[in-house]
Order: sequence, then C-alpha cells, then structure tokens
Amino acid sequence: MLNPKPEHSIIGKLDKIIKELGLLDKVKGKHVFIKIHLGQNIGFSNIHPFITGYIVRKIKEAGGKPFLVDIFEQIDKAVLRGYTQEVIGCPIYPVAGPKDTYYVEKKVYYKNLDVIQMGGFCKDADILVDLSHVKGHNMAGFGAAIKNLALGCYTQKTRFAVHRTTQYDKYWFPEKCRDPVKTALKLVEACPHRAIRYDKGRFRVIFERCNQCMRCKLVDDENCLLIQRKNFESFFEAMAITAKYVLDHYDEDSRFFINIALDITEYCDCWGFTTGNILPDLGVLGSTDILAIDKATLDLLKDKPLIKENVSRSLEINDNPKLHPFARVHGPWKDPYLQIWYGEKYGLGNPDYELVEVNPPGPWKSEKLPKPRFPESLQLY
Repeated sequence: MLNPKPEHSIIGKLDKIIKELGLLDKVKGKHVFIKIHLGQNIGFSNIHPFITGYIVRKIKEAGGKPFLVDIFEQIDKAVLRGYTQEVIGCPIYPVAGPKDTYYVEKKVYYKNLDVIQMGGFCKDADILVDLSHVKGHNMAGFGAAIKNLALGCYTQKTRFAVHRTTQYDKYWFPEKCRDPVKTALKLVEACPHRAIRYDKGRFRVIFERCNQCMRCKLVDDENCLLIQRKNFESFFEAMAITAKYVLDHYDEDSRFFINIALDITEYCDCWGFTTGNILPDLGVLGSTDILAIDKATLDLLKDKPLIKENVSRSLEINDNPKLHPFARVHGPWKDPYLQIWYGEKYGLGNPDYELVEVNPPGPWKSEKLPKPRFPESLQLY
C-alpha cells in the first residue's frame, strides 16, 4: 500500500486549484487584491494564516504583487490570529483606509439605501482574489464569496445601511391595537430570541435575531405586527447590489474565487468568538464565477448532517428536511440560496457549474484484499 501523499492534503488540493483556475498565469507584474475576513476578539475559526500565506507566496513566485484587505475594525488585532506581514508575506490594508474615509461612492436608491461607499483599496488592483471562509450568517443564511465582497468591501456606514434595509418595509401597525403599549409588551414577551424590542415608545423587530418561528403571531390577535419575507429579503438584494459594484471594477477574466469550507460555524467570524462546527469540513473550492462557487458550496453542504449538539442554545433548530442546514438554524426566510437568486437577478455571474475534484484519493487500497480479521477491542475501562 502507498502512504498518503502531500498532493492529497488540503494544501495540495489548493495548490492544484489555483493552478487550474489560471490565477498564476494572470498575475505577473499585476497588483492582486485579496479580500480576506480576519475575524476579531477571541475568534480563531477564520481562514488559517498558513493557507492565506501559501496563496500569497504562490502569487509572488508568479510575479504578482498581492495585498490583503479587510474592514478597518479587524486590522488592528489581526496579529493575534497570526495575520502579520511577516507571516502572510504581503501588506494588509483597511478597506477604506485607517479612518474609513477612502472610498468611491455610487448612488443606488434601493429602499432606504441611497448611496454605497466601496473602500478605495478594493479598486486599486488589476486582479481580484475573493478568499472566503464558509460559515453560517444570522442574516444572510451563510457567508462565503458573495458576502465577503458585499459587506467586507464597504465602509462601516454602508454595512450598517445594508442591515437597515430590513427596516424599510413597515411591519408595526399600532393604529390597529386597542392598547399599543400592552400589545407591544405582549409581543416582546412572546419572542424567545429577543428579536422584538419595545423601548420608550419605539417598537422594533431585530430581523438579524428572528428565525421566523411566528410565536409572536400566536398572541397578536389584532394583527398589529406583520412578519413578511420582504423585510428579510431586502438584505439579500442589497448584498447583490453591493457585490455587483465590486465586481464591476474587474474584468471577468481577472476575478478569482476561493472558498475555504473548514471550521464551519453557525455565525460570521465578525461575531468575535468561535463555536463548534455545525457542519462537517468540506474542503477547498475554486472558480472564476462567484455564483457558481457559492452555489456549488451550498449544494455540497445541503445533504450534510447538521451537528445539532454544536448549535447554540440561544438558537432553534428547524427539523424541516426541505431546508438547507443553514436555514434550519437561521430560519426559512434566510435561505442561503437567496444569495444565488438575487445574484442572478443583478448579473453577478452564472450559477451553473461542473464539479471537478482535483487529486481524487481513489479507491480504498484494501478493497481487493481478503476481509480483515481484527482482534477484539481491549475494553480496558
């Protein structure tokens, strides 16, 4: 029997993927913008710095001039996760500069999102490498290639504004209530996820926390509260708009997407802590199309078992087998496939793909041998 070989390891397959994508053939003499998510606080499930550093070294060996970019809040403490220029091998910049004021604007007029501010470093290159950690997300269902650009390439003001699009469509109708204050407090009490807030006369649904359990509607006998899909889907459509603006700065043959589907947790790395994995490790995926890679990632995870014991008790598991595992955790109207649907609507790419495994392991070497006769277990304790 042959021993395992390095080319069948995660890095071995990553090496083959970046070659097959043609990335290294494009970078000579070019500035290469690598969008990364560095994580923060006590989280450590972001992409391992060795993986990022390996990609950087390959780009530099091919004659490219790479640099990493992330939002300014996550630059300062990135050293605690091993992200330094000495380790990675290239500079690491805040997306819109240290004051979050270096950006280009575009007017979009989508609901209450009038203007978007894309960080200037996102346009200051010839080649785009979207390097994403695959994980759950409490508003987008999951985060990978689309989310990495749609939120991570923008100023804090824009990121907050994208979240606020969920508040645009009216959902609270106090005029229908006999006693609005009493009804509001009853709705607050009915929500186990603290998604409904009432303070100083202001009623709000925090859609980021809502898993659409509809317990609030069980006590809303006057129909004062409207929980509807469009509030949730505003976030997905806004992400498609912002991701498209980033992609528009690069030719189609200058865009490369790599998804690292390891340490798949329930929340985005920006939450600042690491929980247990809620899905098994998948590996590394690469593509030159942002919709193809995210859809392939979702498709491959769709039938994987949800690791229920690692889901936080503050959340709630939906046992509907028709739901994607991410939607089972975050709710049916946070279906991660909505990113693909709105991505198609705004022309981000083509979700059709052909899945090709690089350096497949082949059959078990013992398959053609006689059935094994292992000794009994020792059962010492």
